[in-house]
Amino acid sequence: MRLECDLASAEFDSGVDAGLWRLVRLDWPTLVVAIVAGDDRELGMHLNVEGYPATAPAGQPWDLDKNAPLPTDRWPTGGTAELVFRRDWSSSQGNAPYLACDRQGLLTHGNWMAERSDRAWNPTRTITFYLTEIHRELRNASLPDGHR
Repeated sequence: MRLECDLASAEFDSGVDAGLWRLVRLDWPTLVVAIVAGDDRELGMHLNVEGYPATAPAGQPWDLDKNAPLPTDRWPTGGTAELVFRRDWSSSQGNAPYLACDRQGLLTHGNWMAERSDRAWNPTRTITFYLTEIHRELRNASLPDGHR
């Protein structure tokens, strides 16, 4: 399976070794990861990876302790995080991040593939690309109390 190969790649491992993210579990078609924010706390992300890599992952912030969607009052803030984890858009889109690498973003913004090709998902991308895009938006963000 392509996803398992990508999770075992040196590219993915380099992010783990750098402390950018970690694999929590893979239970096909669900992948749960923890991505480190600027305050060194982890944001859980629950990713539907059905159709990977032809189809972009569909993510949402996740409470790792409760194994449930993360309430919006615990979503990241600061930096560009609020532009990505948008309570006005994401909540009506399965809590999806507002990014061109996410399935829901591409479904609702058909123009992003052309207009944001450097950040848009395509079948040649890997899960590491997706995690890097999320981490980029979390670098200057902080997570409210209640995170690890």
